[in-house]
Amino acid sequence: MRVHWRTTWPAAVSILALASSLVGCSSTQTVGEQANDALITSAVTTRLAADPEVSAFEIDVDTQDAVVRLSGLVETSAQRSEAEKLARNTDGVRRVINDIKIGEPTLEEHIDDAWISTKVKAKIAADPDVNIFNIDVDVLQGVVTLSGEVKTAYAQRRAEEIASRTEGVKDVKNLLKVEAATGR
Repeated sequence: MRVHWRTTWPAAVSILALASSLVGCSSTQTVGEQANDALITSAVTTRLAADPEVSAFEIDVDTQDAVVRLSGLVETSAQRSEAEKLARNTDGVRRVINDIKIGEPTLEEHIDDAWISTKVKAKIAADPDVNIFNIDVDVLQGVVTLSGEVKTAYAQRRAEEIASRTEGVKDVKNLLKVEAATGR
């Protein structure tokens, strides 16, 4: 029996996305909210992977409070539009933020971005004032995007400071939200 990469990859990504989203036990979201966002992320990722017009390998999907943020790199504006349409038409999605760039990265940029991402995540994880489980770190051509939710404005600023002081980082987009004092 032959296993086809194109048909098994979406299922594997779905399982990994759900598992990794639920691991952060000290999240500012309830378990139900985390599970819903993880399912949305999984569904969007699966739709992108199954679409022959879109290269899902270059697109990162993040979901918070049913708002999907797409980032990454595609070759054409048609692929960018198709990715947004697929995300927008996924059950449970309230809104889509399309931060996908158009272009073609070099292999060196891929390696550099992965290395920067690893370094930023490690530094944030080592900082006692910042909770890595609530922060998503994406890197594209040396630009770090921080998204998610943190408990305090200090943690928001600290995460940005950590990222900006990491070697190789050209710029930091801080999209972190400070948790509302709702008594959760």
